[in-house]
Amino acid sequence: MAAWQTWHEHHAAFDDAQADEDQLAFAFGPNLASPRSRKKLMRIQQSISKKRKAELVGREFDLLVTGESDETDMLWEGRTEMHAPEIDGKVYISDFGAREQLTPGEFVRCEIIESHDYDLVARII
Repeated sequence: MAAWQTWHEHHAAFDDAQADEDQLAFAFGPNLASPRSRKKLMRIQQSISKKRKAELVGREFDLLVTGESDETDMLWEGRTEMHAPEIDGKVYISDFGAREQLTPGEFVRCEIIESHDYDLVARII
């Protein structure tokens, strides 16, 4: 059985369709010995993640505000219940809605307004 077929059969084991190479190597063992195989699997993983993230656009979630983004001071970051820290992608907050400020550690309601390969962009509602 080809490594990509094995991956497709087992990808449901990853809650958010995002896994780093260590997680994939653990799940599929020696099938990932070659860098070429790893690259192929990561491209497949990226495609699946992108599709799943796109399905979330327009949906509302409770969001735990984690703080200002390291990427830029124009964005903040948060996590929904489906985002594990340092494992899953991030939720970038681009619009505070009627709020003037956010406080790390607070929960707010958000709407997902944009998706990327592994990350989401949200606005506070």
